[in-house]
Amino acid sequence: MNANRDKLPLPRWQIALRIVGAVLLTLCALMVVLGSTVLAPQLQGPRFLLYWTWCTLLTFAAIIIALWDMLLVRRASKRTQRELFRREFMSTNLRDKPRQRPE
Repeated sequence: MNANRDKLPLPRWQIALRIVGAVLLTLCALMVVLGSTVLAPQLQGPRFLLYWTWCTLLTFAAIIIALWDMLLVRRASKRTQRELFRREFMSTNLRDKPRQRPE
């Protein structure tokens, strides 16, 4: 079986959403490393507060995007399950076939 054929295709906007989430997470990680090492002496007073506030806001944005993507994947999964159920169990040959009771 072809592995690519079994995967559900992602819409372009969902791919873009995942790229934005990855960029935000990369920025957050970079800010944490730089803020803890290289920029630590320069971050005093209001700069410290502003820098870490931005880092926190970027982190929350990444979390919101991840939750949104999770909901979209869940919705697509439910839609696929319903379609598979309809296709397999609601077809005309199964509906018209008489039920056989086990003896």
